[in-house]
Amino acid sequence: MLFQIKDVLNNEVLELQKEVRAFALTHFADDMKEDFTDLLDILEDVEPAEKEFYEFVHSFWYILFGTLDEVESIMDEFIHAKLPAVARPRLKSILKSWEDSKAVAGILTEVTEDKASIQDCLTGKVYNVSLFGDMNDLNEGNFAFAMLLPYGEEYVAFPAIFDLPGENAAQFADYIQYSFEDAKYDDPEEYLAEYFIDLMNDTPKSLAVPSMDNFDWPTKGAEQVADMFRDDMIKAGEEPWLIGMGISLWMEYLEKTGKQVKKPDNYVAGLRYLVSTIAPTKENLTQKEFGEIYGINANRVSTYYGDIYDVVEKTIIELIESSNS
Repeated sequence: MLFQIKDVLNNEVLELQKEVRAFALTHFADDMKEDFTDLLDILEDVEPAEKEFYEFVHSFWYILFGTLDEVESIMDEFIHAKLPAVARPRLKSILKSWEDSKAVAGILTEVTEDKASIQDCLTGKVYNVSLFGDMNDLNEGNFAFAMLLPYGEEYVAFPAIFDLPGENAAQFADYIQYSFEDAKYDDPEEYLAEYFIDLMNDTPKSLAVPSMDNFDWPTKGAEQVADMFRDDMIKAGEEPWLIGMGISLWMEYLEKTGKQVKKPDNYVAGLRYLVSTIAPTKENLTQKEFGEIYGINANRVSTYYGDIYDVVEKTIIELIESSNS
């Protein structure tokens, strides 16, 4: 009997999800379309099939987190309109709780027939998600993105849990952590809610070595540093997101100093040592060892490392604090 009641409630919750999407498409279709058009201008390298997928995901995201002029959110508007027509007290309570929706990204720490647990990579919080409908093709250890609605003591995915292969889960978590720090947001939940689709698109691509073709380098020497740094990091087997972090710090350094680079090797040595002090690298060498690679002494490595560090210190401190939190 208990299972029958649970099944009925599950079906009613699924029906409410369908209703809120229909409500959104009926009353806010133009707003949703305009916002998705703006999103496409931001997303990089979206194939036609991906465009259709992201348009589907965006319709749910916009219901929860889209910015509207006259109402808090589409979900709040739907709750206000629907609540008087809901007779069952338990269902009414669940619908009211949907005002507190969440966007999460993290590792699937547990998956059973009827539940999945996601540990968010920015907050460390664990969200237990009730699985029903078609959501049973998940694997423990995979990296997951999900928009969640409260469901009693648990949550329900809206509309599903989207997962990536587990062998890269740690790299995906690191990339999102770095992206959060780079965006300089104070609230990780607010950041995930606002950039949820961007992160879904960008995170898998973080495994690719960053391209610098479209960056307007101030000098040939500055570009040589970036090229050498990238190539040498690839040879050392370092993670693509680490390469991207190093290049971002180098770009920040150039933008703040306008430095004229005469000896690229010196800066590459300093930059590689700098990156090794921020995050775990496979080639974790001393200043002397990096100096031997680039034909300079340890003191010179220290000088160029210190020069870059002093300029980008604030960003580095944020990255280190984030990795220790």
